[in-house]
Amino acid sequence: MSDCLHCEINQLVQERFERGDTDLAEMASMMAESLADLVLLAPESDRSNVMAHALSAFGQIVLEKGGALEGGSNATH
Repeated sequence: MSDCLHCEINQLVQERFERGDTDLAEMASMMAESLADLVLLAPESDRSNVMAHALSAFGQIVLEKGGALEGGSNATH
């Protein structure tokens, strides 16, 4: 196990993909459910900010890793 949650999640996803669990829409749906569970761990007064931050980071990272933003990805890994 890594100290990096991002790396651990990606390893689990990769293992499922390699086993043939290749329904990417279903995998994305399960990850979205996990993100919703994470947001719900926050105090109710903070949930909207946590959700907004997560969605903003998601969009930024997709653009960076997809090459839509000049300079490449600034993501951690």
